[in-house]
Amino acid sequence: MDLGALRQLTTELNFDAHGVPATVTRPDLDPVETKGIWARPLFEDQPIGAEFSQREPRRVMAFSRAEFPTIERATVVSAPEQMGGAAVDWQTDGIVATEGRYFLVKMIAKTSLI
Repeated sequence: MDLGALRQLTTELNFDAHGVPATVTRPDLDPVETKGIWARPLFEDQPIGAEFSQREPRRVMAFSRAEFPTIERATVVSAPEQMGGAAVDWQTDGIVATEGRYFLVKMIAKTSLI
């Protein structure tokens, strides 16, 4: 029994139910309107000697692999932090994990890059 279609439907339903609207602009490509799901923040280990620096969790967003084969570092994503909120510009900082039909991407608010 092939469950591929059922898995794809489940992924689409999750993004429809939990996703926020996002505009993804990969380097040298046109913007793509899609949805992303904010995932649990990522706590990263700090380098030695950084015990007294501020430690904040990294934001992580899930994107469907059906829409993007990958998302390059420095891709700009415009998305609200919650449904109905104002869109904020984010920049991707690498893929955290690939999970079946979606992947998790580290996000940095573009205002923190200035």
